[in-house]
Amino acid sequence: MDNPIEDTASMKKTCHKREIDMKNRDKNTQTIHHPLFGISLTNWFQILIKNGGIDTRYLPRAYFITISSLLTLPARLLFTVKYSKKIQKTPITQPPVFIIGHWRSGTTYLHELLSYDPQFTYVTLWHTLLPNSFLILDPLKDLLAQFLPSERPMDAIKVEADGPYEEEAGIAVLNPWSFFHGLHFPRNAEEQYLKSMHFHNMTSQEKNHWKNTYHTFLQSVSYANKGKTLLLKNPPNTTRIQMLLELYPNARFIHIYRNPYKVYLSTKKMRTRVLDKLALQKTSSAELDTQIINNYIRVMNTFFDQKDIIPKNQLVDIRYEDLVAEPEKQVKQIYSTLNLPGLDNALPEMRKYLKKQENYKVNVYQIDEKIIQHVQK
Repeated sequence: MDNPIEDTASMKKTCHKREIDMKNRDKNTQTIHHPLFGISLTNWFQILIKNGGIDTRYLPRAYFITISSLLTLPARLLFTVKYSKKIQKTPITQPPVFIIGHWRSGTTYLHELLSYDPQFTYVTLWHTLLPNSFLILDPLKDLLAQFLPSERPMDAIKVEADGPYEEEAGIAVLNPWSFFHGLHFPRNAEEQYLKSMHFHNMTSQEKNHWKNTYHTFLQSVSYANKGKTLLLKNPPNTTRIQMLLELYPNARFIHIYRNPYKVYLSTKKMRTRVLDKLALQKTSSAELDTQIINNYIRVMNTFFDQKDIIPKNQLVDIRYEDLVAEPEKQVKQIYSTLNLPGLDNALPEMRKYLKKQENYKVNVYQIDEKIIQHVQK
């Protein structure tokens, strides 16, 4: 017979955990700070119209974005007057290095590790929050950084304003089509995914605007960092190989991949936690699960379809599990395959980063038969 005392204790423990989870979710829902705070009013209203508006429970976040947009308007105007022409004349002479791969495949870990090579520069969180005013508001960086969370919601990685970040967040501020808008407006996630990552049903004008927005943003980061080689990490770029090669024919690509069952579980956890903090609309768990599975299939199929157009000496594949087990060996393989210089100069700094990561605890996932069958299907 089952032990009723143990059953009762287990039920109490489960109920207590659910109660904590509900409290945390309520707290996240009440959070008003939002990464779109540097958006222009024109882009903000355009995004609202295209994505079907905001649910009532998230109105405080919308008020925060609107008020912040008004407050940062002078900085955007001054940025345009002072820097726009200079940025437009800034060529990206060094071929960028793109880290690609599905979300939760180790792209952040690899990005942070390689960012310790002094030859590289990168898009920072600060750049993405204020992509068309960061040079003006630099003196207020420490003050505005107080609105940032101390850790990423999905994996407890420390958040720093000057730390490497994915440029997609900046594109979300600058353009109505970004994968991030699928997190802000989950009811319209399908259209946001298809247009921003596959340019599906985009007019030629929309696509050219998207490309110009992306390139200009990278130009601004390059200008601010005196033309150093850009090291970029952005999972949505996994489906944009053709577009990236049109812009940067000599670009190098590092594709990182991971056990797909762990990718599924980690992505689901990430999307759930991020939606709690960033969403402006409600969605269901079932809809979220369908998006995760469908997106994985489409992302990887599109990558495989476009992979062959990358010249062989401009692409390297890295397995996340190998990177964690033997980071220096994998880094040497990356530099060797892509003919990147400066490895001897970079390794001492990378070793310092690896030393700091020794006590970092990765999320542990239980992969049961139900999960295996679900992902395989």
